[in-house]
Amino acid sequence: MGVNRLKRRFNWWLVATLVLLGLIIGSGAWFISKVTSPIETPESTVAARTDEPVFHVNLTKAQVNRLVSYYLADYLKDSPIKYQLVVGDSAVLSGNFKFLGAKVGFNLEFDPYVLNNGDVQLKARKLNVGSLPVPTSFVLNYVGHSYKLPKWVGLSEKNETVTLHLSQYQLANDMQLRAQKIDLIGDSIQFGIYLPKSNKE
Repeated sequence: MGVNRLKRRFNWWLVATLVLLGLIIGSGAWFISKVTSPIETPESTVAARTDEPVFHVNLTKAQVNRLVSYYLADYLKDSPIKYQLVVGDSAVLSGNFKFLGAKVGFNLEFDPYVLNNGDVQLKARKLNVGSLPVPTSFVLNYVGHSYKLPKWVGLSEKNETVTLHLSQYQLANDMQLRAQKIDLIGDSIQFGIYLPKSNKE
């Protein structure tokens, strides 16, 4: 009978040891799997969207004129032909063109419109060249072929328009400028600044 008690005691210790060993091995395997598994980084709940401006800029006509004057002075510094663009009750392009061998000054008035993509279109409404019978399309054609214009400026003598393709004009860090509102009577010209589109889009 003493031998049977010893066997039972020995069997219980063996079972307990095996169970404890199994728990240790299982816990170690679970811990290793957790440590070596890739860490999931939560995505930002406020992702930057390229279809929304990161900030807005509201300018007066006087501020726009100062910016345009500064830009053209630098852009045309090596050009023999100078011109001006001044914003008042309308946008006025001033310059010179040759007509029958004579240099003639002109003022071409435009009404500005904001396009859906944020570009600005200037629609010609009045040409001031004195009493000369010169059509607007002739002046625009001359400007397009003789004036030094930025690559993002497009002219159409047929439609008598000048389009400022702001979507093609890159700011610092490839950010984009888009017109949002032009109210010349209210002296408010608004732009939105947009981040560049990522390669993932």
